[in-house]
Amino acid sequence: MSRIVGYKTPFMKKTKIKKPYEGHEIAYRRMRKEGILVWGQKGSGTSGKSCHPETNSFLKDVLSQPWAPKSGRAIELGCGTGPILRRVCKRGFSGFGIDVSKTAIAMAKEQSKGLDIKFLQGDVCNLNTRHLGKFDLVIDGLCLHCITETKDRRAYLDNVFKILKDDGLFVLLTMCGPMDKKRFYEACKGHRIVKKVIYVPFEDKSYGRLVKFDGKYYLPTRYISHWKDILGEVRRAGFELKLIRYNATNSKYFCGTLTVGALKEKPGGCRKTGGS
Repeated sequence: MSRIVGYKTPFMKKTKIKKPYEGHEIAYRRMRKEGILVWGQKGSGTSGKSCHPETNSFLKDVLSQPWAPKSGRAIELGCGTGPILRRVCKRGFSGFGIDVSKTAIAMAKEQSKGLDIKFLQGDVCNLNTRHLGKFDLVIDGLCLHCITETKDRRAYLDNVFKILKDDGLFVLLTMCGPMDKKRFYEACKGHRIVKKVIYVPFEDKSYGRLVKFDGKYYLPTRYISHWKDILGEVRRAGFELKLIRYNATNSKYFCGTLTVGALKEKPGGCRKTGGS
């Protein structure tokens, strides 16, 4: 049996209940203590301040397309310590990175000295889009799968749409299903998966959406949707899919990966702002 506790109402101001993805701050503090520079560095082929080789390959492919911008303003949502944004800015873009973790932002600044990149701590689901202005390139830095609430996912994609120029490019990098649940439980002992959401043991009651399974509290940390469903989310948010790369589950991972290059639909398209 499970039940949800700690749900935040719109009127709660004095005692702020954290959203599940704010738990990344804990992980980045641990990374900094252990001397890890980028997320997923261990056993990934990533070294130093660089991003994953597969990410590098997709960025090279998508930015070489005739419909992709070659320069201008780029923003990465969920930038972490900034390896993806640094790669992009070395190709001629000026960069702006946002992450919910203050430790990640501090590490990103340290690792990005000498580059035309600004970093800001913030909630990607609650952005002042007018203040940010418009961008030629918006990158999802493996962020969408960390947003487990449907309303937050819609808000996030709506923010992407608002800050992207009419001829701008949205690059999405995300985990996806179908999942191999047997491999998941072998690799992630003690974790739970219910429908599309992964839960990890967690006792800090300052976080919202905690769920209780068999007397223990768990925090939702990942939303692993089928890759076709994710493409549907992106389409409904107002984007035209141009380049899609899906890597299925293999012997190493319990889920697949989806990388997408999408253009913002021109005014008069079939964008849907509500519903499913």
